[in-house]
Amino acid sequence: MTTTGNPLADSNDARVDDAALIELARGLAATPSQSGNERRAIELVTDAMRTLGFEVTVDRSGNAIGTIGQGRAGASRLLIDGHIDSIPLHSEDSWRVDPFGGVLEDDRLFGLGICDQKASIAAAIHGVAARRARLADGPGLVAVVASVCEEHMEGAALAEAVELVQPTAVITTEPNDTRLAVGQRGRAKVEVEVLGRACHAGHAGEGVNAAEGVAALIDAVRRVARPHHPQLGYRDITCIDVTSWPYPSVSTVPGRALARFDARFLPGETEESLHELLRSAAAGAWAEWAEPPSAQVRTVAADFTTYTGARYVVGEFAHAWWTDGPIVESAQRALATAGLDPTPMSYSFCTNGSYTAGKLSIPTIGFGVGEEHIAHQANEYVTLSSLRRGAKGLSALSVELTGA
Repeated sequence: MTTTGNPLADSNDARVDDAALIELARGLAATPSQSGNERRAIELVTDAMRTLGFEVTVDRSGNAIGTIGQGRAGASRLLIDGHIDSIPLHSEDSWRVDPFGGVLEDDRLFGLGICDQKASIAAAIHGVAARRARLADGPGLVAVVASVCEEHMEGAALAEAVELVQPTAVITTEPNDTRLAVGQRGRAKVEVEVLGRACHAGHAGEGVNAAEGVAALIDAVRRVARPHHPQLGYRDITCIDVTSWPYPSVSTVPGRALARFDARFLPGETEESLHELLRSAAAGAWAEWAEPPSAQVRTVAADFTTYTGARYVVGEFAHAWWTDGPIVESAQRALATAGLDPTPMSYSFCTNGSYTAGKLSIPTIGFGVGEEHIAHQANEYVTLSSLRRGAKGLSALSVELTGA
C-alpha cells in the first residue's frame, strides 16, 4: 500500500500525529477551565476538531461535540466523553510549577485538570482523527464530546449531548492509566435534618437535643451492615458535614441539627433505598429515648449554571454501574490488538458513566489517560507515554466499537 505521509489520509493508517497531540494537550493544560468557565477550553477543542476533519457543534449546555461517520439508521453510534472542566485551583503553595503553564518536564505534562481529564480529550480527538478516512466511510458514527460541569454533578450537563448523539455505546475517559474499566460504585450526598426541642442548657431535660440526636445517628450509620461487590468492594456511608442551630449557642440546647452523608453504593441500590437505610438507622439510634427527635431525609440538590447560561438543579445521586457482555469482549479485543492491557478493572471514584450506564443502561466502558489517584492533587500530571497509549487505544476502540 502506498501512503501519502498524512496520518489522516489512509483508511488503514492509524498513525497519530504525535507533535499535534502533545501540542493540544499542552494547550488544554495552559487553559483554565473551572466548572462553569470552560468557554476558552471549548473553543480550543472545537478549533482542533475542525482542523482534523470533525463535524463540530456546541450544544445548549456548552458541550463540544465532534463527529465522524455517516451515522446511518441502525448502525453503531459511539460516544467518547471527556469532561473538560476542572475543580478550582487549590493548595497553590504546594504547586512547584505553574498550574496553567503547560509545563513539560521529561515525560510529565503538568496542569490543573490535565489528568482529570483534559489529556484524555486530546487523546480521543487525535486517536479518532487518525482513523478518520476509515470511520468516515463506515455506516456508524463516532462522537468525541468535551463535556462541561462534571465536577458539579456527574452526567447532568452531558445529558443534552447524549440526547443529540443517541449512542449505542459510550466510553468515559476518566483516568485509569489506559486500562479497561467496566464499573464503579455510585455516589450520593444525602442529608438528615433532625428536629428536637430547644431549651435553656441549665434545664436540658426540658428539651430534645437535636445535636445529640445527630451524634447517635452518626454512630448508628457507622454500624450499618456493608454489602460487598466482588469487584467494586464495599458500600461506604461517611458523615461529611455536621451543623446545629442555634449556632453559636448561648446556653441553649439545639433544637435543630443537620448531618450530611456521602454514600458510595453498589449496583442495585436506589435513592429511596439509601433514604430508607438512614431513616431506619435513625429509628434504631433513638429507640430508647423517652422522647425521640424527628428526622427528615433528602438528597442534596446540586444547583449550577454552565458557561452558556444553562441552569441545572439536580439531586446529587449518581448511579453505580457494572458492564459486561459484548462491549467488554470487543474492547478487550481492540486493546489487545493495540498492544495494551485488556484486563478489566473498575474506578474508585464516580464518572459520567453513572448517567449513561447507570441511569440510561447504555453499554459503557472506561479508558483514560493518567492515573486515577493523581486527580485533584497539587502538581497534577500525566505522562506522555500514557497520553500516547490513550490515543492509540481510543483509536483502536473507535474502529472496533463501530464496526468500521
